[in-house]
Amino acid sequence: MTKKEKWTMIVSILATICFIAILLFRPSLTITFEQNHFLSLHTILEFFSITVAMAIAFQGWISFPQALSRRRLRIATTFLAVGFLDLLHTLTYKQMPGIVFADSSVQLATSFWLAARMTQAIFLLLAFWLPDGPIQEKEKVLGFVVPFLYIGLVSVLIVQAADSLPPLVIQGVGTTPLKNGIEYVITSLHVMTIILLIRHYKEKRLAPTLDVIAGFVFLFLSELIFTLYQNVYDVLNIFGHVYKVIGFSYFLRGLYLASFKEPFQAKERAEQALAKSKEQLKKQALFDELTNLPNRRYFIDALRQRLNIAREKKENVSLFFLDLDNFKNINDSLGHAAGDLLLQAVARRLNHLHDHFVARLGGDEFAIIVPDVPSFEQVAQQIIDILGEPFFIRQKELFITTSLGISIWPIHGEDEMTLIQHADMAMYEAKKKGKNQWAMYDPIFERERIRKSLIRQRLHIALEQRTISVHYQPIIDMKRNELVGMEALARWTDEELGFVPPNEFISIAEEDGFIIPLGEYIFETAVCDLKRLHEQGMNHVYVSINLSLRQLKSEQFLCFVQQLLEKTSLQPHHIELEITENIALSDEKQVIETIQALKQMGIRIAIDDFGSGYSSIAYLRHISVDTLKIDKSFIFEVVTNEHTAKLTEAIIALAHQLQLHIVAEGVETEQHVSFLQSTHCDKAQGYLFSPPVPFEQVVKQLQTAHI
Repeated sequence: MTKKEKWTMIVSILATICFIAILLFRPSLTITFEQNHFLSLHTILEFFSITVAMAIAFQGWISFPQALSRRRLRIATTFLAVGFLDLLHTLTYKQMPGIVFADSSVQLATSFWLAARMTQAIFLLLAFWLPDGPIQEKEKVLGFVVPFLYIGLVSVLIVQAADSLPPLVIQGVGTTPLKNGIEYVITSLHVMTIILLIRHYKEKRLAPTLDVIAGFVFLFLSELIFTLYQNVYDVLNIFGHVYKVIGFSYFLRGLYLASFKEPFQAKERAEQALAKSKEQLKKQALFDELTNLPNRRYFIDALRQRLNIAREKKENVSLFFLDLDNFKNINDSLGHAAGDLLLQAVARRLNHLHDHFVARLGGDEFAIIVPDVPSFEQVAQQIIDILGEPFFIRQKELFITTSLGISIWPIHGEDEMTLIQHADMAMYEAKKKGKNQWAMYDPIFERERIRKSLIRQRLHIALEQRTISVHYQPIIDMKRNELVGMEALARWTDEELGFVPPNEFISIAEEDGFIIPLGEYIFETAVCDLKRLHEQGMNHVYVSINLSLRQLKSEQFLCFVQQLLEKTSLQPHHIELEITENIALSDEKQVIETIQALKQMGIRIAIDDFGSGYSSIAYLRHISVDTLKIDKSFIFEVVTNEHTAKLTEAIIALAHQLQLHIVAEGVETEQHVSFLQSTHCDKAQGYLFSPPVPFEQVVKQLQTAHI
């Protein structure tokens, strides 16, 4: 039970107790006021009631159009009529002046009293019983005109018929059965209204309804008291009027709360809620929901303001841009929920960096603004160190590393967006250097970015126009000193860029997904060129083609190879596909199955750059290969480094033990040739024999008996 409900119950109980006390001590309450004294007191009480009734009517008038309501209009117009009828009752009371067209009398005053009470009881019951709803302005005007017509009609009827009616009050005896009967009808209507209001309150729980209920309780008890007095001037009559005044006061309070105070409070609550909502929206707009750190928008604004301050104070500003290394692995292995917890933990640690401005820009990227720092190297290393300490996420110990890029105002940019861009470039440079370290922005990064962007654009055009050519580097049989194979290599000379090294455009093709169409183009060109050689009688030559991991993952790759073999009618063993050690170590089912399917077709598999990747050769147990190609870094040192020479000799011996062909890459001197011949290396390729050349030059070389 609410405080308001308790108070209403207490007031109603106290009013009832007082009424019961009046009943019990009624024989003793024989006090009769002097006529003049009673009239003064009666007039004061009645005029107070009339004032309250008019105030309720006025509230109903001015509360519109803010809340046009049929119920409020009914209540207001009812009290307007009641107020005027009570005024007529007061003026026609015994010994009062009367009205223009009638003198005062007990019968007339009592008739106006009963008319007022009956009007009040009937129309208030209807007001709360009939459905509520909005009204138009014209209905409001009509609603306040009708009561005046009603008052006029009732007044005329009472004045004309009052004396012909049976007496309502007999002096010295008290109220007659007729008056008491009418009073009981009125009290019954009040009881019905109280029950109806209690139901309304249970449904909607509106606090003003409790005040109206209390008002009706007092009116109900007031009507009962008015059946008890014997003389119009006795104290019971005064008690009845006091109860009536209190009841009217509760009506005024309830309607005031409903019409003014509560709407005003509701407005205040709405404004507070709006302010809170605006604050929440502002927080959502400026702060990251997961970490509660400033977001990108807030960060950019803060950086702009910090730069303005730095210009005035002539300070420098350092921007640290960091990205968690391999964060995707955390999400993939432990789930995104664990990843979110880790990001929150990272945010907390970064927030402890003195008073620096820390923001989360999105994903696993964070940024820190450090004004006028004496040693940015120290701050950078501090960031790397604190994030290098273990994190405990869901009872698991996790270690992460971070790559950090730094740009400094005004050295690396005059505005906030340039600084952010340059710090981002530096961060990616740190990742390229091996991660878990920091890098300072260098203008060369910008040139590399521009060049990379231009290569990306031109590469797309080159693939469409097929301006990328295929060159071939001969592979020589070391025993026969004869060209027996050729490695297909992509070469690109662009109109705008000139010659573009393969390591530049192939890595971009890998990033952008162009490696599959590029690889298919090289594959098809190489196989078709090999077919032309075989048609010229050079059937002993094979072609070696490099494969990427993306090609092996492609579901269409095997179908492409099969169709190409059917188209050219080449024997599959004349095609050798080179894969790196990284690909050989892949445990992806589709990659392994694709390599096995290629072997089943009869195509040979070679491990390219053998020895430059992982130091494990366990993959040779799972992937059936035909050739090992020794990385050129070994060949370069076989003459100058005895340890490398012995290691290379061991690799060649291992290949022979495994019945694998061995090809040495990077042969550039006669000493290299002598070493390879002494170690019985099968084949070799390098600039000593020939650089990669167009197909036509390979044909000329083959037409020469010896190289």
